[in-house]
Amino acid sequence: MADELRSELDRARREHRLRHAEAQMLVPDAVMAAAGTANRHLGDLYGLLMRLDRGTAEPEEDVATARECMTVAWDALWRMRHVMRVDLGITAPEEGYGLPNG
Repeated sequence: MADELRSELDRARREHRLRHAEAQMLVPDAVMAAAGTANRHLGDLYGLLMRLDRGTAEPEEDVATARECMTVAWDALWRMRHVMRVDLGITAPEEGYGLPNG
């Protein structure tokens, strides 16, 4: 991974962690639960990318694994978005998540 990309990824991660910490004091429990799930998946993806970059990945960890991990993270982010929209009264709970693939 290029140094510039590493730096950008680290900056984005720090910014995300700050926003997540702030949200813990402000958002309703349902939103926080969805955000916590998304945060865990993003952390898993970050860790996997760092292991791949450093050459310390486990034998079963490769680019395909990272893509799968990214899909899981995106799904969690879409779920969080849905829960937030329901909380704001913009979307009905039964409308589904609006996931891009289904």
